[in-house]
Amino acid sequence: MGKSVRINIPTVTAVLFTVAMLTFTLMWFRGNVDSQIEDTTESYLTENTRALAAVFRTKLDDQLIMLESQKRYFEDIDLTDYNAMKNTIMATKGIGAFKTIGVADQAGTTINYNGHTSGNILLSDYFKEAMKGSTAISESTITDETGSEVLVAAVPIMRDGRSVGTVFGTFDKSTLSELLNNVSFSGREVNILLRDDGSVLAVSQTDIVDSSMTNLFEEINFYTPSSKKDTVLSTSIDGEDVIVVLTPVGVHEWYFATILPMAVVNEQSAVISGNVAIVIIVVSFAFILLFVSILYLLKSNEVIARTSEKFKMVSVQSQDIIIDYDFTRRVLTLDGNTDNVVKDGKNTFSYSETMELLGLVHSDDIGMREQLRDIRSSSDTSIRGEFRILCLDGTYSWFKLKATIVRVHDHPQQMVGSLINVDEQMNKELRLIEKAETDPLTGILNKGAFHEHVSERLRDASKNDLFAVYIIDLDNFKAVNDNLGHAMGDQVLSDVAKKLCVVFSDQDCVGRIGGDEFAAFLRLSSVSREKGMNIIESKAKAICSHMQETYHARKKSVSVSSSVGVAIYPNAGNDYDTLYKNADKALYSIKENGKNGYSIYSPEQHDRNQPERTDDEDQ
Repeated sequence: MGKSVRINIPTVTAVLFTVAMLTFTLMWFRGNVDSQIEDTTESYLTENTRALAAVFRTKLDDQLIMLESQKRYFEDIDLTDYNAMKNTIMATKGIGAFKTIGVADQAGTTINYNGHTSGNILLSDYFKEAMKGSTAISESTITDETGSEVLVAAVPIMRDGRSVGTVFGTFDKSTLSELLNNVSFSGREVNILLRDDGSVLAVSQTDIVDSSMTNLFEEINFYTPSSKKDTVLSTSIDGEDVIVVLTPVGVHEWYFATILPMAVVNEQSAVISGNVAIVIIVVSFAFILLFVSILYLLKSNEVIARTSEKFKMVSVQSQDIIIDYDFTRRVLTLDGNTDNVVKDGKNTFSYSETMELLGLVHSDDIGMREQLRDIRSSSDTSIRGEFRILCLDGTYSWFKLKATIVRVHDHPQQMVGSLINVDEQMNKELRLIEKAETDPLTGILNKGAFHEHVSERLRDASKNDLFAVYIIDLDNFKAVNDNLGHAMGDQVLSDVAKKLCVVFSDQDCVGRIGGDEFAAFLRLSSVSREKGMNIIESKAKAICSHMQETYHARKKSVSVSSSVGVAIYPNAGNDYDTLYKNADKALYSIKENGKNGYSIYSPEQHDRNQPERTDDEDQ
């Protein structure tokens, strides 16, 4: 008995001392957590604002780069010829996030891609800057021809070392707001783009600030921020306490501002304090129980600890998720490495939660999703497949499913199986497939891949569909290799591929099927035949227009154009080989009649005894 007392007195003393220390820690923590969280939040919010400002600047630069790509269409035309300028801009199309794309001559006369004008911009700040040869953005928003408030970006059109005009694009306030809308803190902050006088250019959302607010500094009684460093303010807007961080954008004298409600900080503080209190209370009781139990279970606990550590290591390294679905109770159980798939280590899911998990399956793998949903009504006894699942890190990963379905009298009772992470293996296979299908020089489909993609679309076609196959052959390409060198020849082929990708959309197919021969497949849906024929012909004209270009090297120059043959489904054929053959006949007729044009196949015009076209004739 005395020995027992001697053993327990130190234990009881240690327990009481520990409880006292934990209680003191809780009181100290609650007294200091608010100020610490506020300081930490301000520091983090400042870093976050810098990062968001850099992201915004990058997005703005990306849009300017896309605008730069448009000016090549105007480098070789006479900008004093209004009709030429109008025809060229209307042959292009809108790009990026721009509301309007336009071009202006050196007198400030403008024409937009839709054929309208933005008026004369001769006196605008961005036009003057662009005419000096620099990329420019308007210092503030202006009212465009539609009455909208827009920001204008402009790039110079250079000729002989001087600016002869500009290509410009406009962003409306909703587009600017989307460029600002990069939430990475709490989801409740507001991002604002403003000038050095506080004038608001754009707001990401209006949960905190009034949508009609025109000047931030007037709202917060602030005047001049530093142009070289960040400014952090604790103030209020419409009676709500907020933290405001201002950081320079690096464009004009603009600033990027992030506004975070103090309520977010207070909520975090309350949650953390409450959680710590709960943790301390739980730990206190657990600590007492642990001290009592450890006198009797020390050896067993050591064994359990070692076993648990081994199991944890195996679970982390394993990529398997064991699935068990009970059709009677409509409950799904997951075991294994689920950390990147479900939150908080949850492993049991109701029917509605199971359906939500199925919603994480990639939309392109909808067949597997529907197969899983229809198991109850099917007669399957097993299911296998590979599909992508949206993980907690925001990316999709490939998983392989192997499952067995236990049925009693044709009614499913249980499904047991495994999900294996095969993301690395599948991505490697997909990269190999993509590499096998891509022309290494131009980056578009190679001959075999183009044939397969078009044939697949034609196999699923009906007589009411309208498709067109274009065969594009470069005129005078041999002269490029002979006079300008093969390096310039490769550049010409790459340029042609890029131009074709501009003419055709991602829904179409573009491929290189020979040395200087390219092909495109146009798919039209939900259009009348008359309108479809107009689109088909306009694409052919656009190809001829885009391909006309003069290349320079070795103090020589060579002009390149294109000849285009077109075959239309189903009149000119129902399969790839027939359409290709007839498009080639149409191409041959253009090559025989002076090149640099297009022809649409018709039996009456082209089904004559034409000789086979040779590679030499292609040059």
